[in-house]
Amino acid sequence: MIIFYSCSLLNLDYFRTMILGEINLWGLVIREPGTIISDFIMGFFCIAFFVKLLTNSDFKQQEYFAQFFLLLGLSSFVAAFAHGLHYYFGIYLHKISWLLAGFATYFLELGSTLLFNNEKFKSKFIIFIKLQLTIYILLLFFYEGFIIVKINFVVSLIGILTPIYIVDMVKNQVKHNLYLFFGIFLAIFPSIFHNTEFNFLYIFNMNDLSHFFLILCLFFVFLGLNARFFKSEDVIPKGLLSK
Repeated sequence: MIIFYSCSLLNLDYFRTMILGEINLWGLVIREPGTIISDFIMGFFCIAFFVKLLTNSDFKQQEYFAQFFLLLGLSSFVAAFAHGLHYYFGIYLHKISWLLAGFATYFLELGSTLLFNNEKFKSKFIIFIKLQLTIYILLLFFYEGFIIVKINFVVSLIGILTPIYIVDMVKNQVKHNLYLFFGIFLAIFPSIFHNTEFNFLYIFNMNDLSHFFLILCLFFVFLGLNARFFKSEDVIPKGLLSK
């Protein structure tokens, strides 16, 4: 009797169908409950980082970093509903989530212009990231797929921001930037394993586990930004690309 009951509790096929697939709640079809949970957790962490940075902000430009976490948190919340209610809304809620993520990345890049003393270069850089955002939005309208979000994220973090903060660390001897680099390094893992078949205890698939990696990534990004721009006595000791 006990053995039969234990086996019924460990009906892994049932749990896989319910958690990784969909559930029917009083006629409402909810898909991927595990992804909903992980999206909400990531969203709450982002909002917590947003509140922390906003309360520490003394300069308007530094609020761009807080807005990065706010928009990324909203993107995660929308993504939770996009996954859960995919049966009713299809790809449309996903695109809203991806759009918010694109604007979040834009504000992260925009806040980083605080490191530039060369106004001419700063103006050109802002034009460049606005063009990047425009192209990203257009691609979202014409193509369906999370790959666009991942490419934009990689271009922004590795191709644009990493060189900026490397120069900042070398020129100004800012060790806080190591937090940022570690966070960016951690972001590589969810990008690689995002669409694999791996799952944890038949509850969280790799899509969900990638969210937990991203939470850790964002935590280190938060530590780096908070230490570099909100706690330093002199935010820009020498600046980059001086006049």
